[in-house]
Amino acid sequence: MLKKQILIIAIDDSGVLCKNENYCVFAGIIFFSELEKERFIKNYKKIVDDLKCRYCKRKTCDNNCPELKYFNLKKTHQKRFIKYLKNYSLLSVIIDNRKIYSRIIEHSKSKGRYLHYAIKMMIKNAIESLIKEDKLNNNIDLDITINIDELSYKTNGLYNLEESIYEELSHGMKNIKRNAIFKNIINSNLNIQLEFKNSATDYLVQAADLVAGTIRSYRIHIQNTEELKTKLNFINYQLFLP
Repeated sequence: MLKKQILIIAIDDSGVLCKNENYCVFAGIIFFSELEKERFIKNYKKIVDDLKCRYCKRKTCDNNCPELKYFNLKKTHQKRFIKYLKNYSLLSVIIDNRKIYSRIIEHSKSKGRYLHYAIKMMIKNAIESLIKEDKLNNNIDLDITINIDELSYKTNGLYNLEESIYEELSHGMKNIKRNAIFKNIINSNLNIQLEFKNSATDYLVQAADLVAGTIRSYRIHIQNTEELKTKLNFINYQLFLP
């Protein structure tokens, strides 16, 4: 009998929660074991190694290779990465900045709390779906490791994210304004661990950047939400806020 389940989630963002941009996206990849994660990194690195020299502007090689991010890749190379990423479970949340109250956007702490909330709900949405799909058993102990870009964490003020996700999944939440109670979805022991990564050297966060950038590009060009959902059908677990 399975004694413990493992989820490893890599997350990055695209866009900023501000008045000057219409959309902000968090997205990433889910792995169900260390072995699956290591296999992913090995094959992802092969693509990076094949492409990185094309983006290096140095006259002599010093092995200090540029990070391949969504915004600096050619479309053909973006598609090559996404084709590989489609083999894995992907999750996302798209925030429509135009629908967010000014009092949230204009205050750094409020903005940090909202982005914190968005990540939490993105993860909850994915886990609820995984349970419904019988890919997770909510009665078996679960360890969740979340890899997130350290810069994103610092600039967005995502403090106590571990605790917040734990409370949401293990204890549920009461929303006084909506007069609603949201029950817990994990009935077993749950462990949440955040690991802060330097995207320049971490392939998981780099891959999450590719997913987030791709989604935001689609969102900018496709205004109809249902059409967008169809276009993004390779994103297994989609969430739209607010």
